[in-house]
Amino acid sequence: MGLNKSTLSEQIYQILRNDILTQKIPCGEKLTLKLLQERFQVSSTPIREALTRLTQDQLVSYYSNVGIRVISFTADDLREIYTFMGDLDGLAIRYASASPDQEKLQAEVTEILEKECAAAKAADVQTWNRYSDEFHLVFYRYCTNSRLAESAERLRSGISIFSNQYCRETVIQTRIDEEHLAIFQAYKDGDIEKAVQMMKTHLNDSLNYALRFLPKTF
Repeated sequence: MGLNKSTLSEQIYQILRNDILTQKIPCGEKLTLKLLQERFQVSSTPIREALTRLTQDQLVSYYSNVGIRVISFTADDLREIYTFMGDLDGLAIRYASASPDQEKLQAEVTEILEKECAAAKAADVQTWNRYSDEFHLVFYRYCTNSRLAESAERLRSGISIFSNQYCRETVIQTRIDEEHLAIFQAYKDGDIEKAVQMMKTHLNDSLNYALRFLPKTF
């Protein structure tokens, strides 16, 4: 596999991360240096660096006497992740509402939602999923709290594994689009607490979608 030597670990990291998020490498699968070296045709150093980053992303875990395994989830794990994510997204909305750049923020969210809905109509799942994620992430960019944003970024990786599965269903896409539009309307109306509570409900709905895919995926 041809890789640019100057950024070997970055490229390997991105490839493995995408493979895990799309479940080309399924949850619970063991990753060995030998097999990864054979796949990428590189030494162990860039692979170890990539695996370290995946560990920081909480996408893989190291177990003594076992090695590296891709994370796996129980129903309780999902409930904890989605509940906490709802709390974090709610905080991001609260903090973002205090930003002096409201006009810019709202213009950005409007554009994201337009592209999200257009992708749904075009049945472009990959693009839709990207803008659906962007709807959540945009509030972190305006919340002026880097620690909150970093916590959410690490946690969102686990959610992405499941959203990549359930976002293929048109009915679910439509519901998510409607919920995003309603959350943003409450935000524009200045009812921040309503927007926060709606975001938490939205994440709870997403939890229910994810739970449906738990036995199928793992």
